[in-house]
Amino acid sequence: MPRKRKNPQKSGPLPVPVTLPLVVAAVQEDGSITVTVDGVMLMQGPIARDALGRVLSAIAEDKRSPIRAEVHEADGRVFADIITPLPLRSRFAPPPATSAVPPPVPAVQYPPLVEVSGQGFVPGEDVAVLVIVAHTSAAGNGLARAILEQERLPDDVRDVLLFGEVSGTIVRQGVRP
Repeated sequence: MPRKRKNPQKSGPLPVPVTLPLVVAAVQEDGSITVTVDGVMLMQGPIARDALGRVLSAIAEDKRSPIRAEVHEADGRVFADIITPLPLRSRFAPPPATSAVPPPVPAVQYPPLVEVSGQGFVPGEDVAVLVIVAHTSAAGNGLARAILEQERLPDDVRDVLLFGEVSGTIVRQGVRP
């Protein structure tokens, strides 16, 4: 009698390994977070608190196994939980029910923009955009460029200055008629 082979796409309970992968998110004093999986560093740097849950869920999805997640706070507190990935859908399962009418997608409204550019800056130089609402850096050829949203500029602003913080270069450009 031939042996039946298991269907790897079959939905059902996830196999649980003998030991769960251990994911540790260590929060540093400066707010940065180091994430390790079984002692191997996966990522380090500033991770928003609301994104940490998505990071842990993505690790569980990638492992296709439940994981033990520990968050070590800078003050010594430790929080732990078991996170399980969503079960695989069988390729033979009917598609999920959707409403007959898709919800309307709102049109994206882009703000009107103003470009300010000038020559004479030291390559790589930091360039202030005055009325100081932003900073930019000069390109390798010394060209500095800033794209501004008009609504960020007060109504009475007629000109914008680019000021090279190293070279002292100043470029003045009108932004309104």
